[in-house]
Amino acid sequence: MKKIILLIGILLTINSCSEKNKTELTPLEQLPEATQTGKNTFGCLINGKAFVVKNTSKQTAIYQQGVLQFGATLDINNNDESISFNLINPLENNTEYNFIEINYKSGYSRKNGNIICIYDFENTYEGNVTFSKIDRANYIISGTFEFSTNKGGCEDIKITNGRFDLKYIP
Repeated sequence: MKKIILLIGILLTINSCSEKNKTELTPLEQLPEATQTGKNTFGCLINGKAFVVKNTSKQTAIYQQGVLQFGATLDINNNDESISFNLINPLENNTEYNFIEINYKSGYSRKNGNIICIYDFENTYEGNVTFSKIDRANYIISGTFEFSTNKGGCEDIKITNGRFDLKYIP
């Protein structure tokens, strides 16, 4: 009986340590690993807070007629946040595409209860995306991004450490 109680105590201690470690991760440590295998991961820091979308139904990636559109939405307790990208060919691996150029755009929106802020493509004033992998045979896009946007009456947004590894619809 003592062995069973000791075993239960050890298991509870291990579990509480494991749970403690999960809550003590820094925002950067909460982001998904940077992969290139089509794991359907999407994450970044928005003003220093982790934005991680694990639900594939909240991720979008479509590459048709020379236009790549992708992004993700996080919906928690009637608070929605979305990040979207729209890029026109040619797109290549290991090339940085600046969002200030006409063919490469980023957008962000936030709904918090009745407060809605939509940062259109033209609100982005700096940023870029770099594809580490564009696999047109297996329909995978992977890479990194960052951008800053602002809109009158809304909080300035700085998105950093962005990473994605998505399967896209051709």
